[in-house]
Amino acid sequence: MTEIERFPRQANNENHAIAFRKEAVRLVESGLSQRVVLQRLGISHATLRAWLRLYGTAVYSQMRRKLFTATQKHQIVRVLLDGRLSEDEALRKYGLRMKNTLREWVAAYRAREAVPPAAPDTPADANALLAAQLRQAQWQIEALHTLIDQAEAAYKIAIRKKGGAKPSK
Repeated sequence: MTEIERFPRQANNENHAIAFRKEAVRLVESGLSQRVVLQRLGISHATLRAWLRLYGTAVYSQMRRKLFTATQKHQIVRVLLDGRLSEDEALRKYGLRMKNTLREWVAAYRAREAVPPAAPDTPADANALLAAQLRQAQWQIEALHTLIDQAEAAYKIAIRKKGGAKPSK
């Protein structure tokens, strides 16, 4: 007799024995798919999830839960805000379950970005801040020029405006 056959199927409104519940959790944690356990034991998915939450081991719950670092969250939010992926596409791509998770990440990102940087205390700090901003702007300009050069070479079209061209009306 297999471990599943030891426990007879009960009516939907009956309570299940603790041993039955723990056996269902053990089967899932041992690698049997939840779908197979649901079919064999005749229980609902919500019931099995509740039992996994109550009786499951911490190792299993950590294994099932996908954790993202702050950098990964930041990248996912940037992809969303740039419009490269919709919420539904991001859910599928990154294995998330709820749109609310994405929306919380976006709200946290926007809250962080909305905080203005602290004003410099001394003129030397202000100069250093301006110098850093200038370097960043110069890098961005260089990157855009490189991008335009690559596009012109790849597509064999002139993107930059010629110096002697007539203005359009």
